[in-house]
Amino acid sequence: MKKEDIQAALEAIGKGGIQVAGDLVLEKHVEYEVANVEEGGIGIQVINGSAPKVANAKTQREKKDANEKPAKPRETMTFGLKSGVTDGHLNVLYQKLVDEGWIEGYQANFNALFSGKRDEDCELTWMGKFGKGTLVELFKMFVGAEVIEVPKGYSIPSILEGHFKDTKGKWLTGLDKGDKANCKASSLMYEFVKILQIDLKQWKYGDEYNDEDFREEYDLYDHQDLHVHSR
Repeated sequence: MKKEDIQAALEAIGKGGIQVAGDLVLEKHVEYEVANVEEGGIGIQVINGSAPKVANAKTQREKKDANEKPAKPRETMTFGLKSGVTDGHLNVLYQKLVDEGWIEGYQANFNALFSGKRDEDCELTWMGKFGKGTLVELFKMFVGAEVIEVPKGYSIPSILEGHFKDTKGKWLTGLDKGDKANCKASSLMYEFVKILQIDLKQWKYGDEYNDEDFREEYDLYDHQDLHVHSR
């Protein structure tokens, strides 16, 4: 704006009752000014006052990630089968565990748990009817009965944590803390072990197996193709 125009404006203001003496000095008061804009961000140049705090989302995210405890690696080594335990045993055991509300998952995954091989896809759900200590104790009983074995360098809790999730879909953890099994589950646990201890040769070809009630309850063995192996 020219000086003459400014003076004319001042005269107009004076006519309105506002007196202005001397020259008018215009001063620019800027609190924040956007400047130095680069691709991917905005730079704020402080002219007068304090700049607002701008959160650095990337830095905060990196700090959060750094503070989080890394996930425990899954141990995917399965248990090893002892001779004499067949798919027929495992099929009956799986169905019993499902019917009793202990586990969920595909039967193929359950059978794979006993294959003695690594299997990343072997995932089962512990339904939490009893505490996690009951799951650990059950497999300790299997090992104690010598129907399955743990590979050297591995532990029962680490193997189970690599194969079982909870009802929320998270991998089980803390199985090595030694939680006790629920005493109410004892009778069923002994029954599960007994299923894997059945000698199918005696069952099919002889009368040496004397538990008639137990044989009748699990007569669905008779409807499966059981490849009987000698112990």
